[in-house]
Parts: sequence; C-alpha cells; structure tokens
Amino acid sequence: MTVRRVIVVCNAMDDALRVERGIGTDSPAASRKVFMMCQALRSAGIRPIVISLGRGRQDGSGRFFGTTVRRVHGVPVLYAAFWHRALLSQLLSILAPAVLLWRTRRLVGDKAVVFYNRMPAYAATLLLAWLLRLRRVLDLEDGEVPARARTLKDLMGVITRWLFERLCDGGALLACSALERSTRLRPVTCYYGTAESRQSLAKWPEQGLTVLMGGTVSRDTGACLLVGAISQLRTLQPAWAEGLNIAVTGKGDSIDVLRQLAQQPGWPRVTVHGRTSDVEYRSIVDNAQVGLALKPRSGPLANTTFPSKVVELASAGQLVLTTDISDVRALFDTGAVYLLNESEAGLIEQLKWSCENRDAAQRTATLGMQRVLERCDPLLAGRALASFLFRTPA
Repeated sequence: MTVRRVIVVCNAMDDALRVERGIGTDSPAASRKVFMMCQALRSAGIRPIVISLGRGRQDGSGRFFGTTVRRVHGVPVLYAAFWHRALLSQLLSILAPAVLLWRTRRLVGDKAVVFYNRMPAYAATLLLAWLLRLRRVLDLEDGEVPARARTLKDLMGVITRWLFERLCDGGALLACSALERSTRLRPVTCYYGTAESRQSLAKWPEQGLTVLMGGTVSRDTGACLLVGAISQLRTLQPAWAEGLNIAVTGKGDSIDVLRQLAQQPGWPRVTVHGRTSDVEYRSIVDNAQVGLALKPRSGPLANTTFPSKVVELASAGQLVLTTDISDVRALFDTGAVYLLNESEAGLIEQLKWSCENRDAAQRTATLGMQRVLERCDPLLAGRALASFLFRTPA
C-alpha cells in the first residue's frame, strides 16, 4: 500500500513554543484548525507533517531560536528558526520553511503540500514544492480586499496571489463557499474544520448563564455590540439579567474597554481572561453555556470567511448566538440562534430569550451540536480531505 503524506505549511504553534519564543500575535483558532485537520487526516490513514514558521511579531531583543522538532497532539511539527530582529526576521521566515521542506524530500510516499492562506513568506517553499513536483494545494481561509499595488506591501500581495494561482495545481480548500469567487484554482471544496467529541459538555445551571466571547476582540468581530449591550443592561437593570456573566478571552482593540467594564459593579458581570493557555481556554469553554460569533454582516469579509469558532463552541454543547454570515446557516440550520437585528437592542433581546427560555435554548444547543458532529466528524472529514488531496474515491 502506497504511503500518503500531507505536509502543511503554516504558522500553527503549540503553547510551549509560543511561550518559549515570546510570541503574542499568534492565532489560536488557526493553530487549532491545522492540528485538528492533521488528526483527521491521520484517522484516514494519511501521515501529516506540519512545517510551521513558528514566528510572531519580532520584539527587537535579538534573541534567536533555531529549528525545533516536536510532536503536537501526535502530529510531527517542524518549527522554522525565528530571530527577534527587524528585516532579518522576515528573511529567515522566507528561507527557513523551504529548507525544512527540502529535508522531507527523501520521505517515501505520495506527497501533497497544503499552504495555509496565500502568504508572501511561503513563496520560496511554494517554488521548491513546484520544483520537486509535489502536489500543491491552497487552503484559503480568508477573503482578500483587492489591492492596486500602491505600496510595496500591496505589490507583494499581488505577486503572491499570482504565484499561488499559477503554481497550486491541486486546487483549493475553502473556508466557505463564497471564497470560490476569490480564486481561479480548481477543483475546490469547502472545509469548515472538525468537531471535537467532548466528554464534558456545557452544563446549564438552574440560575445564571455564562456567555463567552473569544478570539479577536475588536470592532470587526462585533465587540462594540457586546460593549454597548452590557452598558445598556447595567443602566436598565432588568431582573432577567441578574446572574448573567460575560466571559472574554483573546486579544484585540476592544479588550481594554471590556476590562474597564469588568472593574465596574452590576449585571451582567464581566470577566476578561485575555490570552490564555489551551488548557485554561478549554476550562472556560466548558463552563459557558452560550457562545458568541458577532462578526457583522456589513463587514468587508463577512461572506468570504467562516467563523471557525462556531464549530468549537457547538461541539462543546454551547448555544451558538451568531450573525447570519458566510455558511453558518448552511451548517447549523435551526441549530443556532441568529442575530438578525445587528444592534445592541437586538443582542439584548437574544440574550433575554436565552435566559428566559432555557429549555428551548438547550434544545437548540443540542441540535447545533448534533449538526456539527454530523457534518464535521473527524473521520468523515479526514476521508473527504484525503479524497480531495489525492484524487481518490471517498
């Protein structure tokens, strides 16, 4: 039987490396999606390898970290070298992953290289994969606002897009269906991520409710809507809001405003955890009943990205309260609560419904969990990915 390998080129990282290298600009959601995709591929008999830039914003300290090899959730990960020096940091991150890909050339088997988004840092690695005649696939996670090459950064974006469009002969994985219009690559298939079967699920207490907002906490993700709703509720002081708790994790331009609210008395209570470890975050998820995904429909990327956190929240048994963007409704159908009135009053109305209709809210959460576990089952997702990447029957 032919060995099949998938090499994922990305910037995913585990907590240990993040702390060791002093990185605070990573994306935990992206890392989680990559590692869970690799685990799904393993369940389908594929041998995954992650080549990660292992980098964040350099701090000018001059600290240097060499190549690191370790396993994360059973998946072999090759972390490229990283240097906390301006310019040299970027140059190293362009060359180092290509060197790591070169080292894998002697591994036997049929190989496919998956590139997580169109990143300039991957250009040398993409060219090497082409020279080595490896199958090349783009994992397109986010839509891009068209650039006119007015700056050097814009020009790099145009060149990078052209390069990926020309050299990715294996097509593209899409975070949502609308992204099909953002690439000429074919064939394409949607991949929403995989659901994690949890032994512990969100428990709904008889009194009180905990609502979680995590990830990037900014205006673009609807944080201002949450801030306004909290302020109004504390002014109006409705009886149903007593016992309502808002938990916030992650980072972003709205986190300081929420920290100020956390220091003030009144309901809803606000707790800002900030950037947490994976273990801490899982505990927070397990103790919340409602998960928020509030990216506005009017945003420039509302229909060209998928809020992957909804899969995670629903698989933990949480009621997903979300704006009606992207492919969310196609995935959840009636297994989520949709914020059609994207205003502070609209969010308050849905929070009130969740507090006052606990049985119905729990039924909706259960339905959402079932939908996600059916559509994003790791074994089925792994088989579908293997079929797409290697052009074999599912």
